Amino acid sequence: MELYPTREGFLGELAKGFTFLEVARIAAGFGQKLLEEGKGEVVVGYDARFLAREMAEEAAGVLSGMGLKAHLLQGPAPFPLFGYALWTKKAAGLYLTASRKPPRFQGVKLRLEAGRPLPGEALALPEAPPEARGGYALLDLRKAYLAHLVESAGELKDRPGVVYLDAMGGAGGGVLGKALQALGLKAELRELHPLPHPLFYGVDPDPRPENLKTLLALLKAQEPPTLGLALDGDADRLPPPPAGGGAAGGEPVREEEVLEALRKARGEVQGDGEGGFLFPGHLPEKDPYLAALLLLGVLL
Repeated sequence: MELYPTREGFLGELAKGFTFLEVARIAAGFGQKLLEEGKGEVVVGYDARFLAREMAEEAAGVLSGMGLKAHLLQGPAPFPLFGYALWTKKAAGLYLTASRKPPRFQGVKLRLEAGRPLPGEALALPEAPPEARGGYALLDLRKAYLAHLVESAGELKDRPGVVYLDAMGGAGGGVLGKALQALGLKAELRELHPLPHPLFYGVDPDPRPENLKTLLALLKAQEPPTLGLALDGDADRLPPPPAGGGAAGGEPVREEEVLEALRKARGEVQGDGEGGFLFPGHLPEKDPYLAALLLLGVLL
């Protein structure tokens, strides 16, 4: 399969349509677009996929070589953290991910700014990338993002119970537990597959029931109150059950119940029907962690 454009960037199969050469071409085309729009700063991030860090380094080098101030997020970094970096630094962004696709795929999500995706078709890719590679700064905003997440969560109902979260070996492990600890909540988090894994522990990082057999088995055996959640590969979604396999008290929760619960806890929230929840006033990008925190107080 060849490289092809998407609504947010590009997607291809590793070593076929998606190679280091194509990454450099995309970065060059994106860099030219940013220069034309008067943008001077760009953040590069990546998920847990094979060679994602190395490809992100290549992209950052190309962008820097074109005269842009480039930052490389230390990672793998969940997509909400990437969005937070763009938002706070008022920067454009390039993020290496194929989201929920099988491990053999890779792609890029492009942002002119936080919340402003750039379709791949909007770029003119050069036949060959520039030879120059520049230096870039490493960026670590995990503590700052966590503090912002905790502040956005505000006062939550503190209910005891067990929360299972399957991070699926993607970029999203570890964040929710730190947020629960910072908030001092009683809920016990049991995280499955929290460490990044380039093959996602043998399943596609798409939180469908067929890919969440361990989580679903644990939920059936657990006494309520229990909540089961899962993240996709780049951790920008918290797929609503039953498609995502979430459960409260061992019983599936319908999608409309999830959206109603979030509105009850937060007020204004925008859902895309696929587990993506955007909270105005928090971030201009989707954030599954804030959604998860809000759900604890109403579904446990």
